Amino acid sequence: MRDFNASTALIVEDSTVQREHVLGLLRQIGFGAILAANDGINALRTLEQHGAPVDLVLTDLDMPGMDGVELIQQLAKRRLAANLIAASANQARLQEAAHSLPAGCSMRLLATIAKPVRLEGLQALLDKAPMLALADLEQADAAGGISAADIESGLAEGHFFPLYAPRVALDSGRLLGIAVQGRWQHPQRGVLDSAAILPALAGNTELAGSIVLALVRQAAADLHDWQEMGLSAIKLSLPLPTELLADLGELGRLVAGVQAQGVKPASVCWEISEAVVAGGEADALHNIGRISLRGFGIGAVHCGRYEARMRDFASFPLSGICIDPLFVHEAAQRSHRRPLLDGLLAMAGKLGVPVCADGLEKMEDWVLMRELGCSAGQGPLVGAPMPGAGFVTWFKDNRQRLRDCAATRLSDVAPPAAGTT
Repeated sequence: MRDFNASTALIVEDSTVQREHVLGLLRQIGFGAILAANDGINALRTLEQHGAPVDLVLTDLDMPGMDGVELIQQLAKRRLAANLIAASANQARLQEAAHSLPAGCSMRLLATIAKPVRLEGLQALLDKAPMLALADLEQADAAGGISAADIESGLAEGHFFPLYAPRVALDSGRLLGIAVQGRWQHPQRGVLDSAAILPALAGNTELAGSIVLALVRQAAADLHDWQEMGLSAIKLSLPLPTELLADLGELGRLVAGVQAQGVKPASVCWEISEAVVAGGEADALHNIGRISLRGFGIGAVHCGRYEARMRDFASFPLSGICIDPLFVHEAAQRSHRRPLLDGLLAMAGKLGVPVCADGLEKMEDWVLMRELGCSAGQGPLVGAPMPGAGFVTWFKDNRQRLRDCAATRLSDVAPPAAGTT
């Protein structure tokens, strides 16, 4: 029998009885640490709080909020687990889970098993399955690891650059702004997401600030040029990383970087994660308040993922919120998300702030989010993140398409009711 005393498992199951049952089985098998969540959304939150990948995730497939298939895709994308077991009483769902892992995924699907889960079968599976060790999962990240010297070299050579995700009004298709996403053209590893690098630099706010500053300067310069061309109404949404919020000096550098390009504060919105809102730390609240007093907008992104309450949102001087793509993508097909979406929109209405739906990929989601009350949207359907050099051409080529999207009605995209033609 394998020794799992040093291993960590996560159980994802919406039924309390079933969850406690499987938890007891894993304890008998000998797992040293066992985490639990009642749906996919809470599973991701639990893993983020845990701060490291786990050896095993055992998940149900039929759950409210975020189901097991969606969770599997997110686990693979974020590299949060080494091994996976999917459980369901529905054979069709088990087949769907077996085909849900993306190509090139490091996480290993050990098996799909029928419910109820039984001790003998689970023990035999875990003893015989070719499990992936956490060290092997982490090796891919360690190989080609990034050093401070690599980052400093990339900054000196101008290899950090912004991409722009257009944000439009859902009722008209009018361009409202552009959200900045940072990238690094690494000489060996290709194009990297700069946001993924920042958490590893938590102890070096100056270097983290220099990465963001490089993006801010270029984005503000591009915005100034676009405003000179006549696109004066668009706003620039810039990421304000959690790692910098307690450092007033670094925040000052970022603000100065915008102003040095001749961009007015009213044209810029600094965006913080909902995790910051939920945390409510005094230093972050104080420093964000100082930025707001200088005339900049403050937005909250990833909303819905961290369960911030209305009083948390009300503590920050927010000028808008963005619903996380986890809840926007295929929202029209997944009615179980409606309570969460309705709750976020009702809260935003009480606070008097507009809502952006992030992650729009399908026309039915555009229409649904508009009908629910979202004023703005972004995502692949609107426009994929693009370099600044191609933005003006994209805008000219897509103005009519976006107007057509905005004019689409629910009846144009909704399937006919049963018995109708």
